Amino acid sequence: MPLDSVFIGELGRELDGRLSGMKIDRVHQPEKDTVVLALRGGSGGEKLALCFGSGSARVCLTRAEYENPAQPPMFCMLLRKHIQGARILSVTQPERERMLLFSLAAFDELGQSVTKTLAVEMLGRNANLILVDGEGRILDAARRVDGEMSPLRQLLPGLIYRLPPKPEEGKFSGLSPLVRREMQWRGLPQSLEGLEGLERVPTMLVEAGQPKDFTYLPILQYGPSVESVTYPGWSELLDAFYAEKDRIEHLKSRARSLTKLVRGAKTRAERKLALRVQELAAAEDRETDRRRGDLITANIWRMKPGMSSVTVEDFYEPGEPPVTIPLDSRRSPQQNAAAYYKRYTKKKTAYEHLTGLIRENRTESEYLASVAEELDRAQSQADLDSIRQELTRMGYLREAKSGKGKRREKPSQPMRFVTDGGLEVLVGRNNLQNDELTFHTARRTDLWLHAQKLHGAHVILRCEGTDPDEKSVYQAASLAAFYSEGGQAGRVAVDVTQARFVKKQKGARPGMVLYTDQRTVMAEPRKEL
Repeated sequence: MPLDSVFIGELGRELDGRLSGMKIDRVHQPEKDTVVLALRGGSGGEKLALCFGSGSARVCLTRAEYENPAQPPMFCMLLRKHIQGARILSVTQPERERMLLFSLAAFDELGQSVTKTLAVEMLGRNANLILVDGEGRILDAARRVDGEMSPLRQLLPGLIYRLPPKPEEGKFSGLSPLVRREMQWRGLPQSLEGLEGLERVPTMLVEAGQPKDFTYLPILQYGPSVESVTYPGWSELLDAFYAEKDRIEHLKSRARSLTKLVRGAKTRAERKLALRVQELAAAEDRETDRRRGDLITANIWRMKPGMSSVTVEDFYEPGEPPVTIPLDSRRSPQQNAAAYYKRYTKKKTAYEHLTGLIRENRTESEYLASVAEELDRAQSQADLDSIRQELTRMGYLREAKSGKGKRREKPSQPMRFVTDGGLEVLVGRNNLQNDELTFHTARRTDLWLHAQKLHGAHVILRCEGTDPDEKSVYQAASLAAFYSEGGQAGRVAVDVTQARFVKKQKGARPGMVLYTDQRTVMAEPRKEL
Protein backbone atom coordinates (compact mmCIF):
# COMPACT_ATOMS: atom_id res chain seq x y z
CA MET A 1 0.00 0.00 0.00
CA PRO A 2 1.53 3.40 -0.98
CA LEU A 3 0.32 5.01 2.27
CA ASP A 4 3.07 3.64 4.49
CA SER A 5 4.03 5.11 7.86
CA VAL A 6 6.64 7.43 6.32
CA PHE A 7 4.19 8.92 3.81
CA ILE A 8 1.52 9.38 6.48
CA GLY A 9 4.08 11.03 8.76
CA GLU A 10 4.89 13.62 6.07
CA LEU A 11 1.19 14.11 5.35
CA GLY A 12 0.38 14.53 9.05
CA ARG A 13 3.02 17.21 9.56
CA GLU A 14 1.74 19.11 6.53
CA LEU A 15 -1.89 18.94 7.66
CA ASP A 16 -0.98 19.92 11.23
CA GLY A 17 0.67 23.08 9.94
CA ARG A 18 -2.17 23.95 7.56
CA LEU A 19 -5.24 22.99 9.60
CA SER A 20 -4.46 23.75 13.24
CA GLY A 21 -6.83 26.46 14.44
CA MET A 22 -9.39 25.95 11.66
CA LYS A 23 -13.04 25.42 12.53
CA ILE A 24 -15.21 22.57 11.23
CA ASP A 25 -18.03 24.48 9.59
CA ARG A 26 -20.00 21.61 8.02
CA VAL A 27 -19.88 17.81 7.90
CA HIS A 28 -21.03 15.76 4.90
CA GLN A 29 -20.89 12.08 4.01
CA PRO A 30 -21.37 11.92 0.23
CA GLU A 31 -20.35 8.25 0.02
CA LYS A 32 -20.45 5.39 2.49
CA ASP A 33 -16.66 5.45 2.91
CA THR A 34 -16.02 9.21 2.55
CA VAL A 35 -16.60 12.08 4.99
CA VAL A 36 -15.92 15.65 3.87
CA LEU A 37 -15.30 18.44 6.39
CA ALA A 38 -15.83 22.04 5.29
CA LEU A 39 -13.23 24.06 7.23
CA ARG A 40 -12.99 27.78 7.89
CA GLY A 41 -10.07 29.78 9.15
CA GLY A 42 -8.23 33.06 8.89
CA SER A 43 -6.81 32.17 5.48
CA GLY A 44 -10.20 31.20 4.05
CA GLY A 45 -12.07 27.95 3.52
CA GLU A 46 -10.84 24.44 2.80
CA LYS A 47 -12.40 21.02 2.19
CA LEU A 48 -10.87 18.01 3.91
CA ALA A 49 -11.67 14.54 2.59
CA LEU A 50 -11.48 11.65 5.06
CA CYS A 51 -11.67 8.45 2.98
CA PHE A 52 -11.74 5.04 4.60
CA GLY A 53 -12.43 2.73 1.65
CA SER A 54 -10.42 -0.50 1.65
CA GLY A 55 -8.47 0.45 -1.49
CA SER A 56 -8.63 4.24 -1.33
CA ALA A 57 -8.03 5.25 2.30
CA ARG A 58 -6.52 8.72 2.60
CA VAL A 59 -6.78 12.15 4.18
CA CYS A 60 -6.26 15.20 2.01
CA LEU A 61 -7.43 18.70 1.25
CA THR A 62 -9.50 18.42 -1.89
CA ARG A 63 -11.00 20.41 -4.71
CA ALA A 64 -13.23 17.56 -5.82
CA GLU A 65 -16.97 18.21 -6.03
CA TYR A 66 -19.15 15.70 -4.20
CA GLU A 67 -22.89 15.18 -4.48
CA ASN A 68 -24.45 14.76 -1.05
CA PRO A 69 -27.37 12.36 -0.50
CA ALA A 70 -30.82 13.78 0.28
CA GLN A 71 -30.80 11.94 3.62
CA PRO A 72 -27.48 12.03 5.54
CA PRO A 73 -26.30 8.63 6.90
CA MET A 74 -26.59 8.03 10.66
CA PHE A 75 -22.81 8.25 11.14
CA CYS A 76 -22.80 11.65 9.44
CA MET A 77 -25.56 12.85 11.78
CA LEU A 78 -23.51 11.69 14.78
CA LEU A 79 -20.43 13.55 13.53
CA ARG A 80 -22.49 16.71 13.01
CA LYS A 81 -23.76 16.48 16.56
CA HIS A 82 -20.31 16.07 18.11
CA ILE A 83 -17.77 17.92 15.96
CA GLN A 84 -19.60 20.50 13.83
CA GLY A 85 -18.34 23.82 15.15
CA ALA A 86 -15.26 22.21 16.75
CA ARG A 87 -11.78 23.64 16.24
CA ILE A 88 -8.81 21.54 15.10
CA LEU A 89 -6.09 21.61 17.76
CA SER A 90 -3.57 19.31 16.09
CA VAL A 91 -3.00 16.50 13.62
CA THR A 92 -0.65 13.78 14.82
CA GLN A 93 0.56 10.35 13.82
CA PRO A 94 1.06 7.71 16.53
CA GLU A 95 4.56 6.33 16.12
CA ARG A 96 4.93 4.32 12.88
CA GLU A 97 1.16 3.83 12.60
CA ARG A 98 -0.77 4.17 9.35
CA MET A 99 -3.25 6.54 10.89
CA LEU A 100 -3.79 10.19 11.83
CA LEU A 101 -5.42 11.56 14.97
CA PHE A 102 -7.31 14.85 14.76
CA SER A 103 -7.50 16.45 18.20
CA LEU A 104 -10.60 18.69 18.35
CA ALA A 105 -11.75 21.37 20.80
CA ALA A 106 -15.49 20.69 20.97
CA PHE A 107 -18.40 20.83 23.41
CA ASP A 108 -20.43 18.19 25.22
CA GLU A 109 -24.22 18.02 25.60
CA LEU A 110 -24.09 20.55 28.48
CA GLY A 111 -22.08 23.02 26.46
CA GLN A 112 -18.90 22.35 28.41
CA SER A 113 -15.57 22.50 26.57
CA VAL A 114 -14.16 19.04 25.88
CA THR A 115 -11.45 17.51 23.71
CA LYS A 116 -12.53 14.86 21.22
CA THR A 117 -10.46 12.82 18.79
CA LEU A 118 -11.24 11.80 15.24
CA ALA A 119 -9.07 8.82 14.30
CA VAL A 120 -8.56 8.05 10.61
CA GLU A 121 -7.13 4.53 10.33
CA MET A 122 -5.66 3.84 6.88
CA LEU A 123 -5.11 0.12 7.39
CA GLY A 124 -5.98 -1.40 4.02
CA ARG A 125 -9.00 -3.67 4.35
CA ASN A 126 -9.43 -2.55 7.97
CA ALA A 127 -9.57 1.19 7.18
CA ASN A 128 -11.94 3.06 9.50
CA LEU A 129 -13.04 6.42 10.90
CA ILE A 130 -13.60 6.52 14.66
CA LEU A 131 -14.83 9.29 16.94
CA VAL A 132 -13.51 9.21 20.51
CA ASP A 133 -14.68 11.33 23.48
CA GLY A 134 -12.54 13.21 25.99
CA GLU A 135 -12.22 10.14 28.25
CA GLY A 136 -10.93 7.93 25.48
CA ARG A 137 -14.17 6.05 24.88
CA ILE A 138 -15.51 5.34 21.42
CA LEU A 139 -18.56 7.41 20.54
CA ASP A 140 -18.97 5.48 17.28
CA ALA A 141 -17.09 4.06 14.30
CA ALA A 142 -17.93 4.16 10.62
CA ARG A 143 -17.36 0.40 10.64
CA ARG A 144 -18.22 -1.23 13.95
CA VAL A 145 -16.13 -4.30 14.81
CA ASP A 146 -17.46 -6.86 17.32
CA GLY A 147 -15.83 -9.88 18.95
CA GLU A 148 -16.85 -12.28 16.18
CA MET A 149 -15.25 -10.05 13.55
CA SER A 150 -12.04 -9.56 15.52
CA PRO A 151 -11.18 -11.22 18.85
CA LEU A 152 -8.14 -8.94 19.24
CA ARG A 153 -9.70 -5.49 18.84
CA GLN A 154 -13.33 -4.40 19.01
CA LEU A 155 -14.56 -0.99 17.87
CA LEU A 156 -17.96 -0.41 19.47
CA PRO A 157 -19.58 2.60 21.19
CA GLY A 158 -18.64 2.77 24.89
CA LEU A 159 -15.42 0.76 24.62
CA ILE A 160 -12.01 2.30 25.36
CA TYR A 161 -10.28 3.20 22.12
CA ARG A 162 -6.95 1.42 21.70
CA LEU A 163 -4.45 1.61 18.88
CA PRO A 164 -4.21 -1.36 16.51
CA PRO A 165 -1.89 -4.14 17.70
CA LYS A 166 1.61 -3.78 16.29
CA PRO A 167 2.90 -6.46 13.90
CA GLU A 168 5.74 -8.70 15.02
CA GLU A 169 9.12 -6.98 14.94
CA GLY A 170 10.95 -7.90 11.77
CA LYS A 171 7.79 -8.24 9.71
CA PHE A 172 7.16 -4.50 9.80
CA SER A 173 9.55 -1.96 8.34
CA GLY A 174 7.20 1.00 8.01
CA LEU A 175 7.92 1.05 4.25
CA SER A 176 5.57 0.21 1.39
CA PRO A 177 6.50 -2.67 -0.97
CA LEU A 178 7.24 -0.08 -3.68
CA VAL A 179 9.74 1.76 -1.49
CA ARG A 180 11.36 -1.49 -0.29
CA ARG A 181 11.88 -2.56 -3.91
CA GLU A 182 13.36 0.86 -4.69
CA MET A 183 15.74 0.65 -1.74
CA GLN A 184 16.84 -2.81 -2.88
CA TRP A 185 17.29 -1.53 -6.45
CA ARG A 186 19.46 1.32 -5.17
CA GLY A 187 21.46 -1.01 -2.94
CA LEU A 188 20.23 0.63 0.29
CA PRO A 189 18.95 -1.04 3.50
CA GLN A 190 15.22 -1.81 3.29
CA SER A 191 14.47 0.04 6.52
CA LEU A 192 13.74 3.51 7.86
CA GLU A 193 17.48 3.96 8.37
CA GLY A 194 17.98 3.47 4.63
CA LEU A 195 15.93 6.59 3.96
CA GLU A 196 18.25 8.85 5.90
CA GLY A 197 19.81 11.47 3.69
CA LEU A 198 17.25 10.97 0.88
CA GLU A 199 15.04 13.92 0.03
CA ARG A 200 11.33 13.22 0.49
CA VAL A 201 9.13 14.87 -2.11
CA PRO A 202 5.47 14.22 -3.07
CA THR A 203 5.79 12.06 -6.19
CA MET A 204 3.24 10.52 -8.55
CA LEU A 205 4.26 7.72 -10.90
CA VAL A 206 2.71 8.07 -14.34
CA GLU A 207 2.68 5.28 -16.94
CA ALA A 208 1.30 5.81 -20.44
CA GLY A 209 -0.30 9.05 -19.29
CA GLN A 210 -2.20 7.44 -16.41
CA PRO A 211 -1.49 7.44 -12.65
CA LYS A 212 0.21 4.23 -11.57
CA ASP A 213 1.26 4.88 -7.95
CA PHE A 214 2.47 7.56 -5.55
CA THR A 215 5.25 7.83 -3.00
CA TYR A 216 7.79 10.20 -1.44
CA LEU A 217 10.85 9.37 -3.57
CA PRO A 218 11.70 9.66 -7.25
CA ILE A 219 11.38 6.03 -8.41
CA LEU A 220 14.17 4.74 -10.64
CA GLN A 221 13.41 1.00 -10.75
CA TYR A 222 10.99 1.22 -13.71
CA GLY A 223 13.36 3.10 -16.00
CA PRO A 224 12.01 5.50 -18.65
CA SER A 225 8.65 3.70 -19.03
CA VAL A 226 7.35 5.33 -15.81
CA GLU A 227 7.62 9.06 -15.17
CA SER A 228 8.03 10.58 -11.69
CA VAL A 229 5.94 13.78 -11.36
CA THR A 230 6.45 15.89 -8.23
CA TYR A 231 3.78 17.99 -6.45
CA PRO A 232 4.01 21.00 -4.14
CA GLY A 233 2.30 19.22 -1.25
CA TRP A 234 1.20 15.83 0.01
CA SER A 235 -2.49 16.78 -0.09
CA GLU A 236 -2.18 18.02 -3.65
CA LEU A 237 -0.55 14.73 -4.64
CA LEU A 238 -3.27 12.56 -3.08
CA ASP A 239 -6.08 14.73 -4.44
CA ALA A 240 -4.65 14.69 -7.97
CA PHE A 241 -3.90 10.94 -7.90
CA TYR A 242 -7.34 9.86 -6.72
CA ALA A 243 -9.20 12.44 -8.80
CA GLU A 244 -7.64 10.95 -11.93
CA LYS A 245 -8.13 7.36 -10.71
CA ASP A 246 -11.78 8.11 -9.94
CA ARG A 247 -12.21 9.75 -13.35
CA ILE A 248 -10.79 6.69 -15.09
CA GLU A 249 -12.92 4.30 -13.02
CA HIS A 250 -16.01 6.41 -13.64
CA LEU A 251 -15.21 6.37 -17.36
CA LYS A 252 -14.80 2.59 -17.33
CA SER A 253 -18.11 2.27 -15.50
CA ARG A 254 -19.84 4.45 -18.10
CA ALA A 255 -18.18 2.45 -20.89
CA ARG A 256 -19.33 -0.93 -19.51
CA SER A 257 -22.89 -0.62 -20.84
CA LEU A 258 -21.60 0.28 -24.32
CA THR A 259 -19.02 -2.53 -24.19
CA LYS A 260 -21.73 -5.01 -23.18
CA LEU A 261 -23.94 -3.79 -26.04
CA VAL A 262 -21.12 -4.10 -28.60
CA ARG A 263 -20.05 -7.54 -27.38
CA GLY A 264 -23.66 -8.76 -27.46
CA ALA A 265 -24.16 -7.47 -31.01
CA LYS A 266 -20.85 -9.02 -32.09
CA THR A 267 -21.81 -12.38 -30.57
CA ARG A 268 -25.15 -12.31 -32.41
CA ALA A 269 -23.43 -11.43 -35.69
CA GLU A 270 -20.95 -14.29 -35.25
CA ARG A 271 -23.75 -16.73 -34.36
CA LYS A 272 -25.65 -15.75 -37.53
CA LEU A 273 -22.43 -16.04 -39.51
CA ALA A 274 -21.78 -19.59 -38.31
CA LEU A 275 -25.38 -20.64 -39.07
CA ARG A 276 -25.30 -19.13 -42.57
CA VAL A 277 -21.93 -20.71 -43.37
CA GLN A 278 -23.51 -24.04 -42.43
CA GLU A 279 -26.52 -23.33 -44.67
CA LEU A 280 -24.18 -22.30 -47.48
CA ALA A 281 -22.38 -25.63 -47.27
CA ALA A 282 -25.73 -27.38 -47.80
CA ALA A 283 -26.19 -25.42 -51.04
CA GLU A 284 -22.75 -26.33 -52.40
CA ASP A 285 -24.12 -29.42 -54.24
CA ARG A 286 -26.63 -27.43 -56.32
CA GLU A 287 -24.87 -28.37 -59.60
CA THR A 288 -25.56 -32.04 -58.87
CA ASP A 289 -29.32 -31.31 -58.86
CA ARG A 290 -29.08 -29.44 -62.19
CA ARG A 291 -27.10 -32.28 -63.77
CA ARG A 292 -29.62 -34.85 -62.57
CA GLY A 293 -32.44 -32.82 -64.09
CA ASP A 294 -30.55 -32.66 -67.41
CA LEU A 295 -29.79 -36.41 -67.37
CA ILE A 296 -33.43 -37.31 -66.62
CA THR A 297 -34.65 -35.02 -69.42
CA ALA A 298 -32.20 -36.61 -71.87
CA ASN A 299 -33.30 -40.15 -70.92
CA ILE A 300 -37.07 -39.80 -70.54
CA TRP A 301 -37.57 -42.20 -73.46
CA ARG A 302 -36.16 -45.09 -71.43
CA MET A 303 -38.05 -44.29 -68.20
CA LYS A 304 -41.42 -45.66 -67.02
CA PRO A 305 -43.89 -44.36 -64.36
CA GLY A 306 -43.37 -45.82 -60.88
CA MET A 307 -39.58 -46.13 -61.11
CA SER A 308 -37.64 -45.34 -57.89
CA SER A 309 -34.32 -44.83 -59.69
CA VAL A 310 -32.78 -44.82 -63.12
CA THR A 311 -29.22 -45.62 -64.30
CA VAL A 312 -27.97 -43.56 -67.23
CA GLU A 313 -24.69 -42.53 -68.86
CA ASP A 314 -23.30 -39.35 -67.27
CA PHE A 315 -22.30 -37.23 -70.27
CA TYR A 316 -20.88 -34.56 -67.89
CA GLU A 317 -18.01 -36.85 -66.93
CA PRO A 318 -15.17 -38.13 -69.20
CA GLY A 319 -16.01 -41.57 -70.62
CA GLU A 320 -19.70 -41.14 -69.68
CA PRO A 321 -19.66 -43.55 -66.72
CA PRO A 322 -23.01 -44.92 -65.51
CA VAL A 323 -24.74 -43.02 -62.70
CA THR A 324 -27.84 -43.95 -60.72
CA ILE A 325 -30.33 -41.14 -60.03
CA PRO A 326 -32.93 -41.48 -57.22
CA LEU A 327 -36.53 -40.86 -58.36
CA ASP A 328 -39.86 -40.24 -56.65
CA SER A 329 -41.95 -43.21 -57.77
CA ARG A 330 -45.15 -41.18 -57.31
CA ARG A 331 -44.04 -38.69 -59.96
CA SER A 332 -43.70 -38.95 -63.72
CA PRO A 333 -40.22 -38.65 -65.31
CA GLN A 334 -41.00 -35.04 -66.33
CA GLN A 335 -42.06 -34.21 -62.76
CA ASN A 336 -38.87 -35.76 -61.33
CA ALA A 337 -36.77 -33.63 -63.70
CA ALA A 338 -38.75 -30.52 -62.73
CA ALA A 339 -38.24 -31.33 -59.02
CA TYR A 340 -34.45 -31.49 -59.50
CA TYR A 341 -34.46 -28.19 -61.45
CA LYS A 342 -36.58 -26.56 -58.74
CA ARG A 343 -34.20 -27.80 -56.04
CA TYR A 344 -31.26 -26.45 -58.05
CA THR A 345 -32.90 -23.03 -58.46
CA LYS A 346 -33.73 -22.88 -54.76
CA LYS A 347 -30.17 -23.75 -53.72
CA LYS A 348 -28.69 -21.32 -56.26
CA THR A 349 -30.88 -18.51 -54.96
CA ALA A 350 -30.04 -19.46 -51.38
CA TYR A 351 -26.32 -19.58 -52.23
CA GLU A 352 -26.36 -16.10 -53.73
CA HIS A 353 -28.45 -14.73 -50.88
CA LEU A 354 -26.37 -16.42 -48.18
CA THR A 355 -23.12 -15.23 -49.78
CA GLY A 356 -24.34 -11.63 -49.40
CA LEU A 357 -25.54 -12.20 -45.84
CA ILE A 358 -22.27 -13.86 -44.85
CA ARG A 359 -20.34 -10.93 -46.29
CA GLU A 360 -22.56 -8.56 -44.29
CA ASN A 361 -22.12 -10.61 -41.09
CA ARG A 362 -18.35 -10.65 -41.47
CA THR A 363 -18.32 -6.91 -42.14
CA GLU A 364 -20.55 -6.29 -39.11
CA SER A 365 -18.37 -8.46 -36.89
CA GLU A 366 -15.23 -6.62 -38.05
CA TYR A 367 -16.91 -3.26 -37.53
CA LEU A 368 -18.06 -4.12 -34.00
CA ALA A 369 -14.55 -5.34 -33.18
CA SER A 370 -13.27 -1.91 -34.22
CA VAL A 371 -15.83 -0.21 -31.95
CA ALA A 372 -14.77 -2.43 -29.05
CA GLU A 373 -11.18 -1.33 -29.67
CA GLU A 374 -12.36 2.31 -29.66
CA LEU A 375 -14.00 1.78 -26.27
CA ASP A 376 -10.72 0.42 -24.90
CA ARG A 377 -8.97 3.60 -26.07
CA ALA A 378 -11.65 6.06 -24.84
CA GLN A 379 -10.08 8.72 -22.61
CA SER A 380 -12.98 11.04 -21.83
CA GLN A 381 -16.75 11.28 -21.61
CA ALA A 382 -16.66 13.13 -24.94
CA ASP A 383 -15.01 10.06 -26.51
CA LEU A 384 -17.79 7.82 -25.15
CA ASP A 385 -20.43 10.25 -26.39
CA SER A 386 -18.92 10.12 -29.88
CA ILE A 387 -19.00 6.31 -29.84
CA ARG A 388 -22.58 6.37 -28.55
CA GLN A 389 -23.48 8.72 -31.42
CA GLU A 390 -21.85 6.34 -33.88
CA LEU A 391 -23.74 3.33 -32.49
CA THR A 392 -26.99 5.30 -32.63
CA ARG A 393 -26.36 6.27 -36.24
CA MET A 394 -25.69 2.62 -37.10
CA GLY A 395 -28.94 1.49 -35.44
CA TYR A 396 -27.51 -0.30 -32.39
CA LEU A 397 -28.91 2.31 -29.99
CA ARG A 398 -32.09 4.36 -29.91
CA GLU A 399 -31.89 8.10 -30.25
CA ALA A 400 -31.80 9.57 -26.73
CA LYS A 401 -34.38 12.21 -25.88
CA SER A 402 -32.71 15.57 -25.34
CA GLY A 403 -33.66 16.84 -21.91
CA LYS A 404 -33.99 20.56 -21.33
CA GLY A 405 -31.13 22.07 -19.43
CA LYS A 406 -29.06 18.93 -19.84
CA ARG A 407 -25.40 19.81 -20.07
CA ARG A 408 -23.90 18.83 -23.41
CA GLU A 409 -20.35 17.62 -23.58
CA LYS A 410 -18.14 19.20 -26.25
CA PRO A 411 -17.51 16.69 -29.04
CA SER A 412 -14.11 15.07 -28.76
CA GLN A 413 -11.38 16.15 -31.14
CA PRO A 414 -8.67 14.03 -32.79
CA MET A 415 -5.45 13.63 -30.84
CA ARG A 416 -2.69 15.95 -32.07
CA PHE A 417 1.06 15.36 -31.97
CA VAL A 418 4.11 17.04 -33.47
CA THR A 419 7.04 14.99 -34.74
CA ASP A 420 10.64 15.85 -34.00
CA GLY A 421 10.74 17.17 -37.57
CA GLY A 422 7.96 19.65 -36.77
CA LEU A 423 5.16 17.91 -38.72
CA GLU A 424 1.66 17.59 -37.27
CA VAL A 425 0.16 14.14 -36.73
CA LEU A 426 -3.60 13.65 -36.24
CA VAL A 427 -4.97 10.45 -34.67
CA GLY A 428 -8.67 9.52 -34.77
CA ARG A 429 -10.34 8.52 -31.50
CA ASN A 430 -13.26 6.65 -33.11
CA ASN A 431 -14.62 5.54 -36.47
CA LEU A 432 -16.51 8.76 -37.16
CA GLN A 433 -13.35 10.77 -36.53
CA ASN A 434 -11.37 8.33 -38.67
CA ASP A 435 -13.66 9.01 -41.64
CA GLU A 436 -13.58 12.76 -41.01
CA LEU A 437 -9.77 12.80 -40.84
CA THR A 438 -9.24 10.61 -43.88
CA PHE A 439 -11.81 12.07 -46.26
CA HIS A 440 -12.24 15.67 -45.14
CA THR A 441 -9.27 16.84 -43.06
CA ALA A 442 -6.37 15.20 -44.91
CA ARG A 443 -4.98 16.73 -48.07
CA ARG A 444 -4.46 14.39 -51.00
CA THR A 445 -0.69 14.27 -50.52
CA ASP A 446 -0.76 13.88 -46.72
CA LEU A 447 0.33 10.46 -45.51
CA TRP A 448 -2.30 8.06 -44.19
CA LEU A 449 -1.19 5.33 -41.77
CA HIS A 450 -2.96 2.34 -40.25
CA ALA A 451 -1.88 -0.82 -38.44
CA GLN A 452 -1.89 -3.64 -40.98
CA LYS A 453 -4.79 -6.10 -40.60
CA LEU A 454 -5.57 -4.76 -37.11
CA HIS A 455 -8.34 -2.57 -35.75
CA GLY A 456 -7.05 0.85 -34.85
CA ALA A 457 -6.97 4.58 -35.46
CA HIS A 458 -6.55 6.32 -38.79
CA VAL A 459 -3.42 8.45 -38.55
CA ILE A 460 -2.68 11.45 -40.76
CA LEU A 461 0.82 12.90 -41.14
CA ARG A 462 0.43 16.47 -42.45
CA CYS A 463 3.16 16.84 -45.05
CA GLU A 464 2.57 20.50 -45.95
CA GLY A 465 3.22 19.73 -49.62
CA THR A 466 6.74 18.36 -49.00
CA ASP A 467 8.28 14.90 -48.69
CA PRO A 468 8.33 14.10 -44.95
CA ASP A 469 11.55 12.94 -43.29
CA GLU A 470 11.75 9.25 -42.43
CA LYS A 471 11.90 9.91 -38.68
CA SER A 472 8.56 11.74 -38.84
CA VAL A 473 7.07 8.85 -40.84
CA TYR A 474 8.37 6.35 -38.28
CA GLN A 475 7.01 8.39 -35.36
CA ALA A 476 3.58 8.61 -37.04
CA ALA A 477 3.75 4.84 -37.65
CA SER A 478 4.61 4.30 -34.00
CA LEU A 479 1.47 6.24 -33.03
CA ALA A 480 -0.60 4.16 -35.47
CA ALA A 481 0.82 1.02 -33.84
CA PHE A 482 0.21 2.27 -30.30
CA TYR A 483 -3.40 3.30 -31.00
CA SER A 484 -4.35 -0.11 -32.40
CA GLU A 485 -5.04 -3.65 -31.24
CA GLY A 486 -1.30 -4.21 -31.33
CA GLY A 487 -0.60 -1.42 -28.85
CA GLN A 488 0.98 -3.84 -26.36
CA ALA A 489 3.04 -5.76 -28.92
CA GLY A 490 6.76 -5.44 -29.55
CA ARG A 491 6.56 -4.46 -33.23
CA VAL A 492 3.58 -3.81 -35.50
CA ALA A 493 3.35 -3.69 -39.31
CA VAL A 494 1.92 -0.30 -40.30
CA ASP A 495 0.77 0.49 -43.84
CA VAL A 496 1.63 3.95 -45.19
CA THR A 497 0.13 5.57 -48.30
CA GLN A 498 -1.01 8.97 -49.49
CA ALA A 499 -4.53 9.97 -48.48
CA ARG A 500 -5.58 10.12 -52.16
CA PHE A 501 -5.15 6.34 -52.41
CA VAL A 502 -7.65 5.65 -49.60
CA LYS A 503 -11.20 5.00 -50.81
CA LYS A 504 -14.51 4.20 -49.18
CA GLN A 505 -16.93 1.77 -50.79
CA LYS A 506 -20.53 2.85 -51.12
CA GLY A 507 -22.46 1.82 -48.01
CA ALA A 508 -19.32 0.89 -46.04
CA ARG A 509 -19.50 1.23 -42.28
CA PRO A 510 -17.69 4.08 -40.48
CA GLY A 511 -13.92 3.68 -40.41
CA MET A 512 -13.83 0.89 -43.00
CA VAL A 513 -11.78 1.74 -46.11
CA LEU A 514 -9.81 0.29 -49.01
CA TYR A 515 -6.37 1.55 -49.98
CA THR A 516 -3.61 0.96 -52.52
CA ASP A 517 -0.03 2.04 -53.32
CA GLN A 518 1.06 1.41 -49.72
CA ARG A 519 4.41 0.57 -48.24
CA THR A 520 4.83 -1.15 -44.89
CA VAL A 521 6.82 0.13 -41.91
CA MET A 522 7.64 -2.05 -38.90
CA ALA A 523 7.03 0.25 -35.92
CA GLU A 524 7.32 -0.10 -32.17
CA PRO A 525 4.27 1.08 -30.15
CA ARG A 526 6.13 3.52 -27.88
CA LYS A 527 4.28 4.67 -24.77
CA GLU A 528 6.63 7.55 -24.14
CA LEU A 529 6.09 9.00 -27.63
